[in-house]
Amino acid sequence: MTCTKSQRLCSSVSVGLGAAYRPCVHYSRHCRTLRSRPLVANAQHGSSDDSDDLQLQAVPSESSETQTMNMYAEESPRVMLQERQAFVGVPTAAPMLPLKPPRSNTFEGFVWALVILGAVRLGRKESEDTFLDYDAIRENRQLRLESDKEMYARRLQLQRVEAEQKAAEANKRMVVARRKTQEAAQRQKEKEARYKREAEQEAARLSAIQNAKQKEFQEREAKAAAELKQRLEVEQQTIAEQQQRQRAELERQRREAEQKQQAIALEKQQAAEAKERELAAQRAQREAERQALRRPQKNFGVRMEGSAAVHKPPKGAKTSGRVPREATVSVSIILATALTGESTTSMVFRDAAEANAIEVAGSSAAAAAEQYQSAVRLQNMTGQGALQHMGEPELQHWMRLTCCRTLATSAQAVRQLLQRHGQRPTGQTAPVQVRTEYGVLPVDHPKRTDAQLDSAVAMLEGGNISSCADSILKPMMDQTEQAFQQGLSAPAPQHVGSALALAHFLDHMYHHRPAKRVEASPWFEAANSLVQDLLSQTVKDAPKDSLMPLAQYMHHALGSDHAVTVMLQRLADANLSSATRRRQQEEQKLLEAELAAQLLEEEWPEEDEVRAARMAVREEATPVPERAWALRNVASTLALGGPGERARARSLLEKAVTLKEQWLDDDQHPGLLVELDALGSVLEASTEWQQDAVAIRARMLRILSLVASRYLSAGETPSGVTVLESAVRQYEDVLGIRHPGISTLSKKAEKLLSTLEPEEREEVAAKCRQAAEVVKDIVNTFAEQPDVYKQATGKRKAVELWTEGGLGVLLPLT
Repeated sequence: MTCTKSQRLCSSVSVGLGAAYRPCVHYSRHCRTLRSRPLVANAQHGSSDDSDDLQLQAVPSESSETQTMNMYAEESPRVMLQERQAFVGVPTAAPMLPLKPPRSNTFEGFVWALVILGAVRLGRKESEDTFLDYDAIRENRQLRLESDKEMYARRLQLQRVEAEQKAAEANKRMVVARRKTQEAAQRQKEKEARYKREAEQEAARLSAIQNAKQKEFQEREAKAAAELKQRLEVEQQTIAEQQQRQRAELERQRREAEQKQQAIALEKQQAAEAKERELAAQRAQREAERQALRRPQKNFGVRMEGSAAVHKPPKGAKTSGRVPREATVSVSIILATALTGESTTSMVFRDAAEANAIEVAGSSAAAAAEQYQSAVRLQNMTGQGALQHMGEPELQHWMRLTCCRTLATSAQAVRQLLQRHGQRPTGQTAPVQVRTEYGVLPVDHPKRTDAQLDSAVAMLEGGNISSCADSILKPMMDQTEQAFQQGLSAPAPQHVGSALALAHFLDHMYHHRPAKRVEASPWFEAANSLVQDLLSQTVKDAPKDSLMPLAQYMHHALGSDHAVTVMLQRLADANLSSATRRRQQEEQKLLEAELAAQLLEEEWPEEDEVRAARMAVREEATPVPERAWALRNVASTLALGGPGERARARSLLEKAVTLKEQWLDDDQHPGLLVELDALGSVLEASTEWQQDAVAIRARMLRILSLVASRYLSAGETPSGVTVLESAVRQYEDVLGIRHPGISTLSKKAEKLLSTLEPEEREEVAAKCRQAAEVVKDIVNTFAEQPDVYKQATGKRKAVELWTEGGLGVLLPLT
């Protein structure tokens, strides 16, 4: 069955007009094509309410129709055949005739079934034949295409008309839309202009309000500023008046204070001038007296000559003191006099500080003065010398004066040398020379020094302390200070002569003290108190840190136990500045800390030292074979590591070899083979140790030759030859065939081998093929085990058996 032409036309028209598509009973490709026409959405805009109506219409395009027609024309019959094969024999929409109810007769039902089956079979065959008729198919397709062209032409005409109508309507809508858009833009522009005018009006209103407020604020500020300025002017005027009154008052007070100070200064000046005139008169009188006393006075002099040197100390030199430290500079001073030989004083110091100059110069000057004083005492025993004209206190006073002058001169030279040494640390020297004179009046002269001091002691006993100080001690202090400074070119602390004079007074009083009088103590204490007061008055105006050098001078000249030294040390401590005091405290703390650490180190050694000491004791108590065995085990483990571990292994094995040598008392004993073999293996593993390895293997070769000699002496010639030949083969690669030991043992082995029987030579040759095993067996034979293992096995030591002679532990090798 096929669709008729009228049915296809109606279907096409209905689709073009937008009606519902009703396919025919027989499905065809043409019907599917019409069903799949594209739909075009047309927008129709209303004119009154601006609403949009959407209507869908099927609008065939010319290009799609042309493509469809071409597709129909060009489609192959095989495709059409495939469509026909998809056809079902019984159409779904065909009317079905009602079947009569089956009769009860079975045969009649069977006949009906056969009839129906045959009809179905014939219909299917006819349908298949129709489908397989290619000419009919082409003819039908051509007819359909011709009918479709007329319909497509009409349809295209309708579509063009409809498209023109829609284009006109679209243009009309576009004009309306454009007009509406322009009207909306105009309304928006007017609205924006209105908003802008309103904003400008509002901004002008706000600006006017703000200007009014700002103007009001500025008026208030100007009024407040005017009031403040007026108030400040009043206050400034008041303050200026007050300051003027204060300045006037201060000026009046200043003038009064100046007048008072001028009056006081005038009084002081007058008093000072009067005192100066008095002192000048006294000095003139004393000078006249001294000039008068010079004629009967006998003068003595001592010349200290020598040199000072600064150089580097010996290596490892330590400073003296509670905490020895490494020295960096050495100072030596050589002094000599006409009565004494050279006196040398040397000291080493931690640094080239100039403060060290007083220490070494003071020690040198005190030693030289002591030697000269001893020489004068010896000279007095012969009835000559200065002690024939003065007493022991005066000689001591003269030597103290000499010591201080020599100290100043030597210290100046050492300071200069230390300064140059700090710039260029090379050995340098400087000369030292100073002369000290001392005058002595005759014994019966009333102005003699000891007579004056006796008068001072008598005044103290009588309680006339002020007269003692003014008439005797102060002139003596001035005279000694002048004697100290006379001809001295080196800088020295002030008041050295005054301190020496007071020390001379105390020494004279102590020297002439009554030996058995109980009442001697009170005036002796009074003398100490007087000396303390005079020293305090003398140094009360001294600058800060200026009394410490004076105390050091007295320490070297008088000694640390002298009363004047103790007094000056206290005054020097009180004269220290806070910075110097703080620095000394820090240095003292550091010194105490170092001393404590040193004592702790001496009393409680460090853990490493204790461990080392314990290890040394333990090693001494351990037998040498066991120690060597332990060293070999540790070294074998270290040898597996890197270069550092191998170096440590070598050190341990060398120690083991040394221990064994000392224990065996023989450097060619076979008991050394095991340590030497382990050492040689470690050395051969490093290319830089090849020469050492050659030396070790050569030593082992010599020891193995001794083992071979022991075999030969016991009559075991084959075993001896085996040892020699195995040793040569084992070490000829390391030592080289040109090595003297290799060539010697090789010739010896050949010579001995020629003396053997053929069977023995064959046995030796077979054994020598395993040269490494032979050497290893000999080495292991002399490997000492710890005592605990030997006690468990009951074996004797191989070393003892070798020493007894014979083969001992050596067994025949063939």
